[in-house]
Amino acid sequence: MKVFNQIILIFLFLAIGTKTLSAFVAICLAILFASAWIDSRKGKLLVPHYIILGFGIYVFFLVLGLINGHPNWVRDVKFQFFGFIFYLFLVNVKHFNLLRFLFILNAIVCGVYILIYLGLVPSLWNESISGMEGRLYGPSIIPIVLIGFYYLYNRMSFDVPLGLSWLLALVYLFMTSNLMNLVTAGILLGLIVVNVYKIFKPAFLVGFSIILVGSIAFFNSDFAPEAIKTKLPYILKPWEYASLKTRITDFGMALRTEDFTWSEKLIGEGFGASTTIYRENEIAVSLSGKITFQEIDNGFYYLYHRGGFLLLLLFLLVNIYLIYKIPSLKAKLGFIFIVVFTNLLSIHYFNNVFYLILPFIILETSSKKYNDPPKILEK
Repeated sequence: MKVFNQIILIFLFLAIGTKTLSAFVAICLAILFASAWIDSRKGKLLVPHYIILGFGIYVFFLVLGLINGHPNWVRDVKFQFFGFIFYLFLVNVKHFNLLRFLFILNAIVCGVYILIYLGLVPSLWNESISGMEGRLYGPSIIPIVLIGFYYLYNRMSFDVPLGLSWLLALVYLFMTSNLMNLVTAGILLGLIVVNVYKIFKPAFLVGFSIILVGSIAFFNSDFAPEAIKTKLPYILKPWEYASLKTRITDFGMALRTEDFTWSEKLIGEGFGASTTIYRENEIAVSLSGKITFQEIDNGFYYLYHRGGFLLLLLFLLVNIYLIYKIPSLKAKLGFIFIVVFTNLLSIHYFNNVFYLILPFIILETSSKKYNDPPKILEK
């Protein structure tokens, strides 16, 4: 069962974000759910109380959305149902070596991007394989972020497996030239390695040197997309990043055109909502026009649109509780950065079920049902 579950999880991860494989995602989740049910004692699934409470709150905003009659509501609502099923699998699966799986997933994502670069994998995640300045389109690139948080939460130091994982992650981070995940992963790595008692030990120096030399070599090789070289300066001046400017413009446009009543500002329009804004193209005026999104690239506005200030407040309280449960200061800082930075620049936090690994690590890997400290999961 362990190997079978990992294979299905890998297929699920690769299918998320594709344009035509939503049904396949649902099938993978159904298989995982059935596997966890079979693997559970006497076929009884463990459903934590906080999941029941969360689902009850969700149903309220779902009914609100159905009452409002949003067009194409399934496109939004499916992600929440996917999330509940995925989390129940995580809670109920037995003998799941999470860290090992993340290492494997990280390597597979790297391999997929290399195959995309070589033209050996068809475009499943976008209409074209590459975009502006050679940016490649492919599967989600968050494995190294999840690995980084796992290390922080379990107070693990920099080691060879993490160093190798980072070398592999650099390939897909640079091929996609995704500044959000590159900065997030870099911050987590910085929090992991900052330890005045270990930075001068040989293992740390060797591992860190390999990453540093590998990064420099990659930047100066023909394999580094031009988009990387043009985006690196924005790490120091993020406010000049064109993509960030677009997100800020879209956010301002959404606020100006929403025309919410006071009740909608309080409880939103319910799940299933979407946002339509006018986006002006100054270079090609003919391409200017209205665009409808599942939501603009802002996770906080995603919540506000669907649940108003009430849902935003609930989200804040939940994350305050999660921060309270995290055992170390560095892990707390890492979690805060992931949540804030990811939601400022995208809605991935709410339409990629693998982000649920973060609360799962916090709430479940140290629970009594394992009868072991969190770090036992890495063995």
